[in-house]
Formats: sequence, structure tokens, C-alpha cells
Amino acid sequence: MAGFNLKGERIELVLLEREHLNKRVEFLNDPEVQKTLNFDYPTSIAKTEAWFSKNILNSNRVDFAFVLSATLDIIGFGGFININYRAKKAELYIFIGEKACWGQGFGRDGYKLLVNYAFGELGLDRIYLYQLAENSRAIKATESLGWFTEGLLRNDIWSHGELKDQYLLSFLRSEWVNSDFYKTV
Repeated sequence: MAGFNLKGERIELVLLEREHLNKRVEFLNDPEVQKTLNFDYPTSIAKTEAWFSKNILNSNRVDFAFVLSATLDIIGFGGFININYRAKKAELYIFIGEKACWGQGFGRDGYKLLVNYAFGELGLDRIYLYQLAENSRAIKATESLGWFTEGLLRNDIWSHGELKDQYLLSFLRSEWVNSDFYKTV
């Protein structure tokens, strides 16, 4: 996809920079946001800066801040980890931390931009993600976007003091190529 654009109609993806870390910490330390995530909790600026310094040059990941096109306010974060260029796959992560933006389709916009980036720019053939089985909002969003649920991983992750089930979902390049839905964000 020539000329990949990191901008949608309402949001854009901006490579994660040190200046975004305060907002990331704010979101990650919010109990309502955190209950759907598996990031270190609570976290601090110092710990997040150390994480950022360690990962900024890691070629097996790419991290973005999601900003509103109109105001440039940060509303969330997402990207890819465990990028395996030989196997042409990566794990997607995403979260909208600005609660005023929940339920307004910003997460869907973020998924679309990330999917287009994965297949159009990174040249991947498969992207996948994990979702806590109790996160019905995320499950509904990904299913409506055409993601395939590969299976339920029972007692798979330690999250917030207990073992929890999570789903493994995927999206393939062949599905993306046949869909105008993603390319028109």
C-alpha cells in the first residue's frame, strides 16, 4: 500500500516519544483502564522511562500514541510487539485510556490504522492479539472488525491477582486484501 498514512479521519498514530510517557502513566494507573490490561500496575514515570529507554531501539516492536486529529490530545496507545519478520507476524496491542472517548469508535479507528500499518508497511502476513475473556467490549469490537477467534486459552494469564482466561484472535493479510473496510479509515 503505497504512501501509507498514519492519519485517519479522527485520530492519527504518532510514534511513541518520551513526551507521551506522562499520559501513558496516567492511563495505566487509572483503575478502570487497568482492569482490561495486563501492564505493570501501578507504574511510575521512572519505571516507564526505563521501559521506554530499553525498548526505543528494539526492532521487534513499534509503539504509537493515538492522538485526536483536531486537538492532538492523546487518547490512547497501541502498536506491535514480538514482531517476527521471518514468520511475518506480530502481536497487536491497543488501549484507549481517555474515558471520555470510550464507546465512540476511536478504538475501532485505531485497530484499522494499526492493521493497515501491519500489512501495508511492515509487510506482515498475520497479526494476532490476546483479549481477556471478561472484556466483552473488546471482544465485540474485534469481531465486528472481522478478526477471527482462534480459541480460548483457559487459566492462561495472571491478571490482577488471579488466573484468567483469554482469547487468541488473528487477522490475516488475505482477509485484509479482500476488505475495503480497513483501507478506508
